[in-house]
Amino acid sequence: MIISICNEKGGCGKSTITANLAIALYDEKNKNLVIDADPQKSLGSFVSIRNQEGHLKKFDYIIKQQDNFFEYLCDIKEKKLKEKEFKYILCDTGGRDSKEMRYALALSDIIIIPVIPSQFDVSVLDRVIEVVKMAKIKNNNLKVFILINLASTNPFLTKKIEELKEYIRAIEEDYIKLIDFVIFQREKYKIAIQMGLGVTEYKEKDKAYLEIENLANFIRKININ
Repeated sequence: MIISICNEKGGCGKSTITANLAIALYDEKNKNLVIDADPQKSLGSFVSIRNQEGHLKKFDYIIKQQDNFFEYLCDIKEKKLKEKEFKYILCDTGGRDSKEMRYALALSDIIIIPVIPSQFDVSVLDRVIEVVKMAKIKNNNLKVFILINLASTNPFLTKKIEELKEYIRAIEEDYIKLIDFVIFQREKYKIAIQMGLGVTEYKEKDKAYLEIENLANFIRKININ
């Protein structure tokens, strides 16, 4: 299953979601792969810290960009990489309308679009949805899920989250759906990334832990045709 985390908007938490989801989906019996298709190689530092700290390897990590990214995904789809059969392949794309994002839309089974509750992010989301609709013509089995991410924990800003939910529900299609839970902006995510950890690797099952577990369980329940 190829899962790509995409959005034209930078700073919406794509790399943090990718890293935490890859760790939460870890299974001793199956290998998972993270493909860093972001030119900034945002996940590289995270992986380096994990290696330096001696944390358990929970996913393979490679860098593939531009046409190399496309060719690698094609090989996966055509089952040319039999020696590396992964259960989940997570792709982190850059924060712009790039070749990598377009390739991900064309070849992924699932797209997750993280969106921050702000007017600017909503404007960018409209453009991304238009690109998604074009990709759907060729990638008929594509499933797209919009995730409200980095939402403020300030209770006075709850209205912004609800307004965004209403807006997304109004643009839903049979293959474009809103994920019904929210991931909030929490210091725990920043601290964990700096330590080379996923939030689910802590013993304490706090709110951040439960948010990522919810997302991982959501992915596990998706059936791909």
